[in-house]
Amino acid sequence: MTASQKRGNVRFARWILIPLAAAAALSGVPFAGAANASVRANAGSLGTVVSLASSGSSVCAVLSSGKMECWGSNGNGQLGNGTTAGSDIPVAVHGITNAKAVSGDVNGQSFCALLSTGQLKCWGYNGYGELGNGTTTSFTVPVVVKKISTATAVFGGGNGFCARLSSKHLDCWGYGGSGQLGNGAFNNSDVPVSVRSITTAVTVVSGSNSFCALLSTGRVNCWGSGSSGQLGNGSFNGSDVPVRVTGITTAKALADMGHSSVCALLTSSRVDCWGYNGDGELGNGATASSDVPVGVLGISNAKAVSADVNGGSFCVLLTTDHLKCWGYNGFGELGNGTTTNFTVPVSVKNITTATAVFGGGNGFCALLSTKHLSCWGAGGSGQLGNGAFSSSDVPVAVRSISTAVTVMTGNDWFCALLSTSHVSCWGAGGSGQLGDGSFNSSDVPVPVR
Repeated sequence: MTASQKRGNVRFARWILIPLAAAAALSGVPFAGAANASVRANAGSLGTVVSLASSGSSVCAVLSSGKMECWGSNGNGQLGNGTTAGSDIPVAVHGITNAKAVSGDVNGQSFCALLSTGQLKCWGYNGYGELGNGTTTSFTVPVVVKKISTATAVFGGGNGFCARLSSKHLDCWGYGGSGQLGNGAFNNSDVPVSVRSITTAVTVVSGSNSFCALLSTGRVNCWGSGSSGQLGNGSFNGSDVPVRVTGITTAKALADMGHSSVCALLTSSRVDCWGYNGDGELGNGATASSDVPVGVLGISNAKAVSADVNGGSFCVLLTTDHLKCWGYNGFGELGNGTTTNFTVPVSVKNITTATAVFGGGNGFCALLSTKHLSCWGAGGSGQLGNGAFSSSDVPVAVRSISTAVTVMTGNDWFCALLSTSHVSCWGAGGSGQLGDGSFNSSDVPVPVR
């Protein structure tokens, strides 16, 4: 696969209401009737942030007050402020005062918030029923997801969402043409439906058309599209109900599915992967896709695993605080000083004190023990944060970040949540997703206003 082809495999897989929109928003007016005016005049400073989520070129933050603010692209109402005008500074999501968490659709058009009541509210694009409110009309303000009152987590998929309930069961809604709702049908649903046979869910990871659930037993079940073997059950067929991943009994973490590949971190500190392998992303020394898990060669001391959101490579954090990566390397994503793909793990250069690793679009960032960040891979939009609009096949220091807590990724931009509860972003900014009051890209971090 060429660099340009790989660059095209993008997953859109990372706030004050203006007076003109108030009447429409208060009545819950859907997309067609929402105001479409500038949000700049009445937007204010970003509050104390506790968590972040991205969807395409939009970002939403949960604040310590339980309110939410969003910024960036808004063509489908995904900022939740009653308009369809994009915003280069945070604007308030209408009517959210008790949010605990937020998740974005990986295809980049909608968000769902988990509330302290156990209910969910969603907003944005709704052509497949991804808002879960019994319609397929897009909404520029949050609407209540039907039938959900005991949610403990929400996970964005490709034009749909899944909720983990207090019972450890899962409900999903939205696009279901590949069986990814897990309810025994290949149909969409605009209200939540129960995923069959899942009663001990811990967490969920998603691809464009599939989901995998990590269970409290250490097993993994997957459902949806299976054409690349990403369900891991010994078949290249899809399934509209969860199927057990062959041989996985001691998983403790999963990496997001990216381009139809999945990796599981095991309690033994080894890593098993399955699914698409055209660029060596299974790490087993081959390029043949696999419909059952295969062991990543040479990894016996992993403590975390992360996937490139464009799906061509994986990186693991080792117990030594070093990193190893494998798979597609056309932009230097593996950080080993080359742009040659590797089907087995290679050491990332110059990283010896990593505490976490985050996959971006054709690149990665590492959080260091000093709370600084180093990034590598594609950099044409400034997403390495080192003052240049160019790629790097070795890690480079992100400027001006010395108190990072975690990193949220987009396709060609990053945002860091700092220990001060502020947010800084860098990279592509054409949709306002840097939140700094401009629609420009930046090759160094800029504070969200």
